[in-house]
Parts: sequence; structure tokens; C-alpha cells
Amino acid sequence: MVGFLLKPSFLNRGFFGTVFILLLSPFTKPMKNFTAISLLLALFVTVLHQNSVAQCSGNVLFSENFGGNAASPVVASPLPAGVTSYSFNGTTDVSDGQYSIRKTTANIATGGRQFGVWHIGTDRSGSGNMMVVNADFTAGKFYETKVDNLCIGSKLYFSAWIANLIPQGSSNPLDPILRFEIISATSGNVLSSFLTPAIPRFSAFTWTQYGVNFNLPPGESSVILRIFNNQMGGLGNDLCLDDIEFTLCGPAISPVVTGTYQNGSDACIGSNIAIAGNVAAGFYTTPAYQWQFNDGTNGWVNVPGATATNYTITNAQVNNSGTYRLLVAESGNINSANCRAVSSLIPVNVYAPVVPVLQSNQPVCENDTLRISTISTALQYLWKNAVTTFPSTTNTLLIPNATLADAGPYSLDVVTNGGCTATAFINAAVQANQLQRIIPFDDLLCDGLTLFIDADQPGAISYLWNDGSLSAQRFVEDAGVYSLITSDGVCKRTDSFRITTNVTPVVNLGLDTTLCYNELLVLNAASPVADTYLWSTNVTDTAITVNTAGTYSVMLENRCGIAGDDIKVLYEDCANIVFVPNAFTPNNDRLNDVLKAKAYFKVDEFSMKIFNRWGQMIFSSNSLHTGWDGTVKSQLAPSGMYTWVIQYKRSNKVYNQKGTVLVIY
Repeated sequence: MVGFLLKPSFLNRGFFGTVFILLLSPFTKPMKNFTAISLLLALFVTVLHQNSVAQCSGNVLFSENFGGNAASPVVASPLPAGVTSYSFNGTTDVSDGQYSIRKTTANIATGGRQFGVWHIGTDRSGSGNMMVVNADFTAGKFYETKVDNLCIGSKLYFSAWIANLIPQGSSNPLDPILRFEIISATSGNVLSSFLTPAIPRFSAFTWTQYGVNFNLPPGESSVILRIFNNQMGGLGNDLCLDDIEFTLCGPAISPVVTGTYQNGSDACIGSNIAIAGNVAAGFYTTPAYQWQFNDGTNGWVNVPGATATNYTITNAQVNNSGTYRLLVAESGNINSANCRAVSSLIPVNVYAPVVPVLQSNQPVCENDTLRISTISTALQYLWKNAVTTFPSTTNTLLIPNATLADAGPYSLDVVTNGGCTATAFINAAVQANQLQRIIPFDDLLCDGLTLFIDADQPGAISYLWNDGSLSAQRFVEDAGVYSLITSDGVCKRTDSFRITTNVTPVVNLGLDTTLCYNELLVLNAASPVADTYLWSTNVTDTAITVNTAGTYSVMLENRCGIAGDDIKVLYEDCANIVFVPNAFTPNNDRLNDVLKAKAYFKVDEFSMKIFNRWGQMIFSSNSLHTGWDGTVKSQLAPSGMYTWVIQYKRSNKVYNQKGTVLVIY
């Protein structure tokens, strides 16, 4: 047998159409007559044409799901009298020519497979009832019901879900083949009839939907549905039936909106918004149209006078914002909620222009960044002044390193919701920086002097030093870097200077001295603060060594001043006395660091004692080779004059000498 499988689940939700799949089953009889094939092909083309412009509104006008829910019994009551000629079985396996209304296909008592063969499954919802059918050996009608309250003169869609109880791989040869007839309840004429292919087998219990479109004659609102078993014999031919529905079909409606911003859903007040319904023609004999509006508060209401396929909102205002839709039906059905096709929803949002509020950091100082912005949200931004259109397309305009020429009026053109346009203006001020440097440049403070600074200047209102001081006047005496930020409230200026400190150098070459012939004397003028040295011998080192009589002088200099000193050096024959230097410098520079006595003859006995200014002995030695290193009790002796006493024996004669020595650092 050749049949047509209609699978509307392949179509977009809410749209009707039919896909016919030609199946040849090894368990069915092939059509042997070319005329029959030609008729079926003609029906295929006709149905495709009828459905090419149809859409389903989603209005279910009739539904039979055989009841039941999670709390209901496994087996329900029989169908009303006259619906089926099959006998009801509510307790055991359903035999040929029997049916049952139940939740499961399993054996009621054992929960196993009926006849050890059938799938075990449930209705499509998983918790309700279905009609379980074991078809009679003889082909014929097994279900009939009358369907009332349908939409007069409308196109309807009939569908039902069928499941084959025979699993894939079973040796039972027969698969169900069903024939559906929809008959006018008034005239008895067949409005639609179609034959399924052999209901396919699956490895698991599986539901498949079958359906067809048909036209309800004018003036009629009731049909009779008949379902036939078109397969003959046993060993198979077992099925489940569920979710029989009649739903409303209508023409395809494809609304298009123009006159809005970028052809979207938004528009500005004053716009003329046109909505073209684009309703497929030829669907109704006498079509009726009605546009509806929903403002989000009052639900759907008819738009007065809007009864054509197109609708125009002239000079749109904010209160025109909402959702629109187009209703299409056969004349007389337009006010019946279940008997009319409904377009997709058409949102329309009408906005009023919003003038942006501008804000700025002006006045700004020249060379600072001028910033103008708005907190108002817009779709587009365009910044301008008298001579320039700026590239900024955001809510902020930045002009770095502003000049005096950047002062003046600025405007912002915006496009806001709905394509509304508005312009705002602001005047920006750029101030010249007239603050001057008042504080000194780098400077040197000598010998503890203090520098007074007065940074006050016209126009300045605040001063901030880097040490936190806020006064324009201050005294500076310590070395370091000083910086000052001066402000007039708009402009700022930062200046800095460095202070260094020093003292005038000091030098002391000691007292005039007499040396023995051939004795060397080191004159040391080193000072930690001196920058240059110049001796009377034209030497520029810190020290010189002399071996001839004469007067020697030195000049020390730095940025704070000049210091000088001189010393007279005499030489004599020291053959009869012990020589002791009149000064030494115990500063550990390896030059004249130790005070020693010198004899140019043989000494048999020797002693030397050193006394401080208070007459206290601070050093003694019994050897010409051991001298005083300038320390007292491991501490350096203070600079100044000290007394020495020497006693020595020469040729059995005792000699005594006394003198002073200057300790210099």
C-alpha cells in the first residue's frame, strides 16, 4: 500500500504545511495502477499549493487527549457509546478487535510486554491516558466523533499522534495503516481524507504525528472525524492513538514597518509610521481585517477604523507607543478569538527629543585639558565649535593643551531614541597663565646664613611648598631642594630651587719654628671645605715640605671666601742640643703624626715627659725612638700647646731641656 506521511513538526512553529514521504513497505501491497499513483501525486501538488501561503495561529479548536493525569488510575473509563465499535478491555492484554484507555501499554497485572511482544510506553505527556488499539482482522472504522464549534468558512488543520506497538526486529509481519476522513456534519460530504503509510517501527516506543489541512464550508461549524484500520489480518497491526487536534489555519502575514528610525521599532514624535500587513491573498472568500493596539496596561483593543491590510500612524506621539498586531479572518469571524489569524507582534516605541545637558571643567588654564561632556544617553554625538567639527563620537569631548583660541561656544548635536535630534550649547573659557617665577634660583648659604623668600605675587591665591608649608613667605637655612606650586584658582605654576651650605675655610700653619740643618718640615694646610690651595712656592697641593729657612704662606679658597696663614722657618746647628719639633699633626695621614726628639750625637741616657696646660703629665718615654702619638688614655688630645721636658746624659754629663709643642689637626 502507498500512503502519505504528514509531519508538520518539520515546519516553523505556528505555520502549517505538509511534507509527503512516499514509502514502500515490504508488508504492504504495492499499487498496481498508474492512475492511482497519478491521483496521489495530484493530491500532493494540490495540498502543497493550499499550504504554501498558510500559517497556523496556534488556536486549538478541538483536542482529545483521552484525559488522565499523574494522580488518575492506570485504566480509564470506556469511550462514550458510538465512538468505537471495538470492545473495551480494562484488565488484561488487549486482543484483536479490542481497545483500552490507559496510561501504559504494559500488561496491567505484570508490567511486562503484552503478548511478550509489544513496546512498553506511555502517552505523549508521560502521565495521561492514550487509546491502545489491537486492530480487528477485518479492515474498518474503529473511531468516530463529532467535532463542533469550529470556525465557519475557515481553513483548519487536523492532526493525530500514532505509535506502532510492534518493535523493530519483531517477526510479526503487519504494521498499522490508518485512513482519516473528515466529513461535513451538515451534508455528509467528505471534506478531506488521507491514508498513512505503514506506521514505522522503532527500537523504542516512538510517537509520530500525522495531519492534513482542509476547508470548512461556508455556514458550517461541525465535522465528523472517522479513523479506519486499513490493514487486514493479525500478527501485528497494533497501535496507540493520542492527542487528536483541530486547529485554525490562516494566511501568511508578514508585517513590514516603515517610517521608523532605521526601519526598526523606534520613531520620533511627528513621524508618519506605516505598517504593511502583507497578508497572503486568496485565502478567504470574504476576508476581514482588524488592527489592534496594546499599550501594556489595557490589553488588546481594536484601533478604530483600522480595518485594511495596511495601517498608518500619522504625526506619531509618545502615547502611540505600544504593540500592534493584525487580525485576519473570514468575514463574520473577525471578533471570534479562536477563528482568526494573528500576525506577529509589532512593537512601536515613540520618543520625544531629549536635549542633552552639557557640563565642563572650564575655565581651564592654557595648556591644560579642556573637557566638555554630557551624562545624557544618545545614539550619536557630534561636537562642534565655530570653526571645527570634532572627530569625537562619544559623550565626552577632550581638547588637550588648550590654547586661548580654543575658548568660545561649543555645540553638541545628538540623535536619541527613535532618531530624534537635539542640540545643546555651552561656552568654554580658557585663561592665560600670568603667574611668574618669584622664588630664587639655586643658591649657596655661607657660614650659617638664612635666606628669606617672599613668593607673593598679584593674582595668586594659594601657595604650596613641598614640605607642606602654605605661606608665600618663609626663611630657608637648610640644604635641599625646595619646590613651590602657585595657583590663582585656575592656572598653576611650579618652580623649584636647590640650596647648598658651606663655611669659609680656616688654616693654621703653626708658630714660627727653628730646625736643625738638613731637617725636613711638612707644612699641611688641608681643609675639608677648601676648593683650591696656593702656596707662596706656587704649589697648589694641600701640603708642602720645606728644608730651607724662609717665610712660607698659603691661601685657601671656596665660594664662601678666602683664608691664609704664614710661618717663618729658621735653621741652626743642633750639634750640642736635642731637637724637638715645635708642632705636629697626629691625624693619621702618615705625615708628622708622632712627636719624637732627635739627637745628632751619642746619648747615653734619655727621658722625655709631656705635660698639658694644667701641669699634668700625659706622656713619658725613655727612648729617643719612642715618641708621643697625640693620644691621652687612648683618646686624641685636644689641639693646642703642650710642654715637654727632656733630660739626657752625654759624656757622663747630664743635660736638661724644656720647650713647647703645638698639636694641630
